[in-house]
This record gives sequence, structure tokens and C-alpha cells, in this order.
Amino acid sequence: MSTLHMAVQLAADERPSQEVLGVHRSWLRTKVAESKTRMASKVTERAKSLIPMQRDGETDACMVCGRTMRPAGAVRGEGRVCSPACARQWAEGLS
Repeated sequence: MSTLHMAVQLAADERPSQEVLGVHRSWLRTKVAESKTRMASKVTERAKSLIPMQRDGETDACMVCGRTMRPAGAVRGEGRVCSPACARQWAEGLS
């Protein structure tokens, strides 16, 4: 077998493995960057959803001590207490 024939045969044997493993590094870098960007936007979106929405001009206050509280999406206006101590004090006033 000649040297040229052996070289051609060796190249033919290696070609399928190179095609399978032939994913270019720049393509992989692009995919990793896209994945990181997508994950960062999901984290940012989730963090923004956890921040209570500010309502213009409206502030909530504890109905016992009057302390200003952060606005809450579910409960608005009167009927909120700021601590367990205020809740106990309010409950004692009912009886």
C-alpha cells in the first residue's frame, strides 16, 4: 500500500468523527451567551414581580399605631397592622 493511499484512507476514516465533533467553538459561545442572557432576563423579570407596585399618592398605615407601611397588592387601605404586637392590641380592643 502506498503512502498516499494510506493517507487518503486515514483521512477518510477520520472524517466521520470530525463531522460529529465538528461543532465550531464560536457557535457554542453564541449559544452559551444566548442562554445566559435568557436566564438573566428571567431572573430580572421575577425580581421585578416581587417588588410591590407603588400606587400614586396612596400610602398604607397601621390601623393601631399609624406607622407607614409598604403598599401591598392584595390588601389596600384600612384594616392592616404592622406587627404581631399591634394585631394583639387591636384584638384586645374588640373584646
